[in-house]
Amino acid sequence: MREFQTAKMDSLTKIFSFIFGGICVGAIIMLLFFRKSGEPFMWITIVILFAALVSSYLMIPRIFVNKEIISIKTTFVNIKIPVADIQTIEKYERIGFNIRTFGVGGLFGYFGYFNGNDVWYVTNIRKKVKISMKSRKIYMISPENPDEFINEIKK
Repeated sequence: MREFQTAKMDSLTKIFSFIFGGICVGAIIMLLFFRKSGEPFMWITIVILFAALVSSYLMIPRIFVNKEIISIKTTFVNIKIPVADIQTIEKYERIGFNIRTFGVGGLFGYFGYFNGNDVWYVTNIRKKVKISMKSRKIYMISPENPDEFINEIKK
């Protein structure tokens, strides 16, 4: 099984992640500095901010390929895409308006469901590979070298 390096974050994703991380750290420091004893909402807020930051980071995927399966692994999921069920695979450079149905939209990448039922594990919006299945399901991933990835699948 061959591993393909996940693409490095694009500049917009880096900026958003840095800003959100700074806001989380700042909010946690402010909550701890201005706390009053007996305020349980403070700890709940800190836990939620910390969980959002850490869980988003843990969703950065690792991409593996063999002759039969493309595997997208994160800390939480292990998606297996049968190569035989792929209808088309193409480099997808278009950047447009996408609706996040459920998932993370910009913090360390774009992970989850977008545009209805499309499954995204994208860390760089300009290095996307679109995998359309015969069942009409669409997967979007972002290997560091999309052309090499596509050639490996088409072999």
